[in-house]
Amino acid sequence: MSRRLPDDFLLGCATAAHQVEGGLTNDWTLMERERTGWIRDGSVSGIACDHHSRYRDDLRSLADMHHSAHRFSVEWSRVEPHEGVFDRAELDHYRDVVRTCRSLGLEPIVTLHHFTLPQWFAERGGVVDADAPRLFARFVAVCAETFGAGVRWWVTINEPAVLAVLGHLRGEWPPMHRSMRSCLAALGGMARMHAAAYTALHRVAAAHGWTAHVSVAHHERPMLPHNPGSVLDRAATVLPSAIFNRWFLRACTTGRLLPPVGRGQLVPGLRGSLDYLGLNYYCEEVVRFNARQPADLFAEIVAAEGPVSAFGWAIDASGLRRAVERLWAEFRLPILITENGVADEDDELRPGFLRDHLAAVADAAAGGADVRGYLHWTLMDNFEWAEGYSKRFGLLAVDRQTLARVAKPSATFFAEVCRTRVVPDPIPSKS
Repeated sequence: MSRRLPDDFLLGCATAAHQVEGGLTNDWTLMERERTGWIRDGSVSGIACDHHSRYRDDLRSLADMHHSAHRFSVEWSRVEPHEGVFDRAELDHYRDVVRTCRSLGLEPIVTLHHFTLPQWFAERGGVVDADAPRLFARFVAVCAETFGAGVRWWVTINEPAVLAVLGHLRGEWPPMHRSMRSCLAALGGMARMHAAAYTALHRVAAAHGWTAHVSVAHHERPMLPHNPGSVLDRAATVLPSAIFNRWFLRACTTGRLLPPVGRGQLVPGLRGSLDYLGLNYYCEEVVRFNARQPADLFAEIVAAEGPVSAFGWAIDASGLRRAVERLWAEFRLPILITENGVADEDDELRPGFLRDHLAAVADAAAGGADVRGYLHWTLMDNFEWAEGYSKRFGLLAVDRQTLARVAKPSATFFAEVCRTRVVPDPIPSKS
């Protein structure tokens, strides 16, 4: 059965500055230069997709594909390359990105921290530095004053739990720490940063009579026991899921640094600091107990069965519906799907993936969940962090020599959904 999406339902793509803009200097580019072999395909971000120069053409492509929203990040290292020194030309650049979105009928959704940090901030200690909330709030306030009423939807921090785990527990991303203590400190630091940013955004908006909807982009990765009948497998899901999937959201709800991060300390501005819930969803994870993996809280990820992405992640659209329904029931906040996509080398999976996941979102909404939009990850094949350019999530292919963009079949499919607001029935398989 085809589903009809509301006329005001936001449809578009999400991007991140480090992955598409090119020409950056931040904690990631420093690590790319210093650690040979760190990026799995041997690449560096470099010019990326040169989106910083080509943003007008790229945004025009989105409008031509009938998108109604676009999520992008402001690169802190561009705007404040040295502590307390703001680059007016870069602020004007991002203000023009906002204005270009508006002129093309795209609702701009602005992310203020998407994994990367200015080198000066990283050298101070990054997200765990005692002064991080004040410094982040100052940057956020400058962005809010510069962009004005043109931005209504804000994301303070993208996937805080992911950065805490990959950067501070597993040591795979900057700052490449490997301890549970560092991971928990990072979660607490980012909770304080979010609270300070939330306060700054609403203070600026209130002073000028603007509207501001503020959230984080929360990565929901449900963990299921490999053997539901096993007490150990069930137990192995509890603590990792509590830390990864719920700690940050509950801190924002209660206003406290709950265990295991803190002892219930109140953080000014943290309570009720989600106006909506930004949801990044890719898959559910099946785990089993493994006594030899204490660093992973004894949870071993089991290879997915059935259809999988190029990352090996399970493809099951019903998982997205479950995630939306579960988060809506627990938090009763409007939900915006801020990321959902599939790593797919040849675009064979993506059209069906989009159809099925959009249908799942529509079904969750029909069941009562307040869902405001869906942003596909991502616009074009780009620098996929530690994977380099080896994983492809884009609607558009990018020639790595010429940087020319070429629309894939999935781009055409998604454009038709954006135009008609109809998610079509699955194509019947041939017997």
